[in-house]
Amino acid sequence: MQDIVRGIPNYSKEWLHGDRILCYRFRDLVPATVDHWGDDLSNMLLEWPDTRPWRLLLDIRMKGNVVSAYALRRSYEISRLRPELPGRLALLIGNRLAAEIMSAGMRAAGNEYRQRRVFVVQAVAVSWLLA
Repeated sequence: MQDIVRGIPNYSKEWLHGDRILCYRFRDLVPATVDHWGDDLSNMLLEWPDTRPWRLLLDIRMKGNVVSAYALRRSYEISRLRPELPGRLALLIGNRLAAEIMSAGMRAAGNEYRQRRVFVVQAVAVSWLLA
């Protein structure tokens, strides 16, 4: 959290596969990090061209950290932006048990706008995003 206080978010943002996939990699999911990321992602989504499919990879393989209810709530709010924009979200999780729990949560939350899946292996996630 000290980094976010100094203005450095505890996540990185990068483009994969020739700028076809937007990727965020998290070091923590404390509220300050989630808020900073949520604002950035919301802006990206709102400015996204209508002619380009939304492809997002969220890497939350943080060592020993878990996804908070706050992070889930903020993610759900953002997921409802731009319902007309087709796309996919791949969530990269550190282990299979956590992936199963997140998959169940995503199914329960529902999202008729864009497809979402949970993965443990990045290469599999990227392949699915590009399909």
